[in-house]
Amino acid sequence: MNFVYQFKETEDPKGLSEALWHHKVAHQIVFKDDHYELWILDLSQLAAVEQLMTIWKDDPTLLQQTHNSVETDSTYKEQWASKLKQAPVTATLLLLTLLVAFITQLGSEIKIVGYFSISPFDIRNGHIYFYDLTEVFSKGEYWRFFTPALLHFSVLHIVFNTLWVWEIGAKLERLLGSLLWCVGVVIIAVLSNIFQYQISGYPLFGGLSGVVYGLIGFAWLLPILSNYWPTIISKQLMIFFIIWLAIGYTPFPEMLGLGSIANTAHTIGLMSGLVLGFIYWLATKHRRS
Repeated sequence: MNFVYQFKETEDPKGLSEALWHHKVAHQIVFKDDHYELWILDLSQLAAVEQLMTIWKDDPTLLQQTHNSVETDSTYKEQWASKLKQAPVTATLLLLTLLVAFITQLGSEIKIVGYFSISPFDIRNGHIYFYDLTEVFSKGEYWRFFTPALLHFSVLHIVFNTLWVWEIGAKLERLLGSLLWCVGVVIIAVLSNIFQYQISGYPLFGGLSGVVYGLIGFAWLLPILSNYWPTIISKQLMIFFIIWLAIGYTPFPEMLGLGSIANTAHTIGLMSGLVLGFIYWLATKHRRS
């Protein structure tokens, strides 16, 4: 991160921060030594930041007009091209998820699902036959530890997961960088899938929900540990996801027609995200000292 500006006591950084996020500028507002500071991730965006700061200092209300003019002048194609460029791994993950949903017909093509499930399986005479993790590992089919995250079994399931991965994941990718973000997602997905399989003993599960909970845990914890991190997950949103996690352990989702929920994957995903957040904080806190 690169230092840009120290706010005066009378200046409220909230409006400027909102404008920076609107213009896809990855940044952090840090409270240090009784004042706020602005730090940005990419120095190539400094000119745009300085332009917005000039507008903000003259009249903060003009920033909203700037939002509107940008949205009016920019084409839909240009806006999405910019978003994809800033979060390429997030976009790739979602495209893969949609592709798998299409070729498996949301789980209807059971033979194709078998290529992505944590264990290959066979259904004979109404019985399902599959392997344990030791056999999967010995066969060298390592991709299976990750690919269940790409499987989805309903429209509601995939819409919920992809929207949250894009909303939270794209922001985290801009802050962490694509490589670290990718490694974190793989770790969360693999741990969620392995524990779900070991505890349920059944290979037909899937979804990005474990990753979603992992991203939520990571994004929620970092601002608590470090003032340099922006708040991505509000207290209210965190409460909502914890309540939904608890509801998943009841019969209520099945009563709504949502089917059985991979609760272990959700819980392990959340715990993994929290642990990774703590590890990341430990590994990077010396940079702020």
